Formats: sequence, structure tokens, C-alpha cells
Amino acid sequence: MDKTSIDYEELEKENRALVEAIQNSEGTSQAEAELCNRNKGLIMQIVRNYVNLSNHTLSGEDLESVGKIGLIRAAKNYDPSFGTKFSTYAVYWIRDSIVKEIYNAGFGIRLSNHQLERIFKVQSVVRKYDLEHLEGTDMIHAIMQDTGFSEEEVQRCLRLSNIVLGTTSLNRKIGKDEDDSSELGDLEMSPDNVEDTVIEQELHQELYRSLNTLSDDERDTLVLRYGLYDGKQHTLKEIAGLYGVSIEAIRQREQRAIRKLRKELD
Repeated sequence: MDKTSIDYEELEKENRALVEAIQNSEGTSQAEAELCNRNKGLIMQIVRNYVNLSNHTLSGEDLESVGKIGLIRAAKNYDPSFGTKFSTYAVYWIRDSIVKEIYNAGFGIRLSNHQLERIFKVQSVVRKYDLEHLEGTDMIHAIMQDTGFSEEEVQRCLRLSNIVLGTTSLNRKIGKDEDDSSELGDLEMSPDNVEDTVIEQELHQELYRSLNTLSDDERDTLVLRYGLYDGKQHTLKEIAGLYGVSIEAIRQREQRAIRKLRKELD
């Protein structure tokens, strides 16, 4: 067994010991500080994915602080019987805290977590494949291929990215063909597009407010099931393993949450 494997195994043992101390309220403050220190690399890895992804006003230190809060939340909710390493389990909680903080405090205009994550995903693809040099349908199709989003969804994300976040070039052409293409700067000045954007934001904000009427377990189940925060959808089996319950229990929780949402949104 190589040194790297031994190190990771040892870190997992240390994590679990600290988690147990936190859950049993044994030297909680010291245990929490030690847990954050030992997992700083994990937190910073997630922070780096978000700190420069848009023009939100939060610094790396801000995101690191809320990432630590997410790590402690993970410790308080972790159960070894889940069959998942603590570090793997903690990733969701850290990312959840960071995304919520960006949503709540990072922008002058509020976006739903769902819309924000879709914008982040589009931005990430643009940077990953260096698509800034592309224009028109070439750029849109490249993003569509990687994200699975429709052409309309990609255009909406690019428009919101510019109008709300100010992250995409105003001169980027996003029309269907070169002769009849629009620039993001043109879209920003269009009253119809502004109205459409405002309506869309209001709808997403209403959905987010409705999610907050659910219990934590119900909300998190929908978030995981439909990839509302990170675009990654999880199976009932995966979520059941995360919570240490049966697949049927998760199915019933999902159905119950959807019924509540429908009632809230009616």
C-alpha cells in the first residue's frame, strides 16, 4: 500500500474520531477547529471553484468561512453506517453552504440557487474549453454539448450572466446565424428581454421560497434528486445510502415534498 493511500486512510480515521467528539459534545470547539484545519484542503478546493466564477462580492476568505460552517454541519449529520467516507459526504454540505452564501449575500440582485448553478455551469464550460474565441452558434452548440442544456437555456444563461453578473463580453454574438445575430449588449438594452429576465427571476425566487417551506430532509432530497445546486442528479439508491434509509423511504419523501411544493405554488 502506497503512502498516499495510508495518508488518506489515516485522515479518514482522524475525521471520524473528531466527528464523534463533535456529536458527543466532547471538547466541541477544539474538535471543530481541528476538523476544519485537517480538511482545509478540501474546503479550499471547493472555494476555488466558486471564488472567481462570477463577479459576486465575496472573497475567498468569506467563502472559506462559510465552507467551514458546511463542514461542521456535515459532522453533526454524518452517520458511519451510510457507508460513505466523511470527506465524500462533507463535499455536499460545504458546497451547499457556499452556494447559499453567494445567493444570499454575493449579488445586488437575487437569483435562485437553481438558476445561479446553471449560470455557473455555463461559465465553467466556457473557461474549461476556452470558448471565448467562439461566436454565434459555435459557442452555443459547444456549451449545449457539454451541459445538455437546450439552445434556449444556454442563451438565457448567457444573457443573465451578462445582465445580472456582468461576466460575459457585451460584444459576444449569440444569435442563430451571423446575419441575424444579436450581441449581449443589444440584449441588455432590450425592454422585452429585461422584462423576461425579471419574470424569470421572480419565478425562480418563488420556487426557492417554496423549497424553504419543506423540512430539511425533504428539501435536501429534492436538491440531490434533481441536481438543483450542482446540476448532478442522484438516484434514489444513492440518496438512500447517504441517509442510511431504504429506497422506498426516499421515494415517499420525494413524493411528499413534490406534493407540498405543488400545493405551495398553486
